Amino acid sequence: MKEKDKIGTITISVFKTDNFFTSFEIKTDNENVLPVTYVIEDTLKKY
Repeated sequence: MKEKDKIGTITISVFKTDNFFTSFEIKTDNENVLPVTYVIEDTLKKY
């Protein structure tokens, strides 16, 4: 099996607000993975 090359890291932080809602912060270390962060963000908005 061919070794995979890492192209970036996505970090998701989860916060609980005072009014019991949950908020998320998504950070990436490389703009090459931005399309993946958009999918994650859209999915988390439904949460």
